[in-house]
Amino acid sequence: MFLPRKSFSVKATTAFSILCCVLFVLSTLSVMAHSGGEVTSKKTATPITIDGMIDEAEWDAAFQESSPLQDIVPDPRDPKYAQEWYQIIPGGGAGSDTNDGGLRVSRGKFDDDADMRARWATLWDDDYLYFGFDVTDDTTHPYTNDIATRSGEIDGVFLMFDTKHDAPVFEFPHHEFDTRHVANNSVYEADDNYWIFGPLTTEDRSGAWSQALGAALDPELGDLAKGHVVSQKTSSGYSIEMRLPWSIFEPFFGEALTPTDGLVIGFDITITDIDGDAPGTYAAPLGGAVAWSSDFENDNSPGVLGDLFISSEMISSTTPVNPAGKLSTTWGKIKHGYK
Repeated sequence: MFLPRKSFSVKATTAFSILCCVLFVLSTLSVMAHSGGEVTSKKTATPITIDGMIDEAEWDAAFQESSPLQDIVPDPRDPKYAQEWYQIIPGGGAGSDTNDGGLRVSRGKFDDDADMRARWATLWDDDYLYFGFDVTDDTTHPYTNDIATRSGEIDGVFLMFDTKHDAPVFEFPHHEFDTRHVANNSVYEADDNYWIFGPLTTEDRSGAWSQALGAALDPELGDLAKGHVVSQKTSSGYSIEMRLPWSIFEPFFGEALTPTDGLVIGFDITITDIDGDAPGTYAAPLGGAVAWSSDFENDNSPGVLGDLFISSEMISSTTPVNPAGKLSTTWGKIKHGYK
């Protein structure tokens, strides 16, 4: 009468052993990817109103899906965020004080999430690629220089793009992405660009500058009348909305970049935080620069960027999503077969 129980015990032990082996293998697998970040941009049926408020139902749904898994915080391994997808090793970047304030800090030092945290999401439609940021910053400094050109350090957001997604890919053990090695093997080419956004300025408007123009004001995104970039000062920092016309990528892509299901674009974000007496600095121990997927090498090397997936799935504007245990990176790899 004890045989069934004995048999069950053996099977359970065997199953447990197999599970342990699987978990061990998964934890030691090499990762063939850029720096680990993958985010999915879903389609919105309703155009987003760019007013810096981020209050549309579509944004609510997008933020429910992206946060906390994609939040830009000093420590991505904090259990509150559980960002196991993050590959960069501490001290892996080129800055002499890299990661001084946390695993994700690129340059400078952040004290905690109250000093710097960015919640963000992305959406798209046939005309625009949208981004919304809710940034916690305990000390903000408006940009005081001439808006025609970005000069000096700013409280701001950098958006990096590898439009052809053709930067070299390297293989590293899990959580041991070597930024210095990758950065030395790729440089910005004709299809790569980044834009710099200054949410707060003394001209009562947001700034939008293009790296391809030597950090001059972008004629499209920086045109106040077109309303592509709008920010708001908040009690905890600032919020900013951007809509990038798909046509803005054409000079880099070489032809019209048409959003289609499964399109992958190399992508990363850098948030710069200047603190101290005006005009402020992002040098340690006051301010800092922190990236979503990589580190501050992302303004030199497209090889360290993460990946932005375009999905034709419509964002829900009515049903809240519980992000607990939601792995968008796994979804992206399954859907697109990307390694």
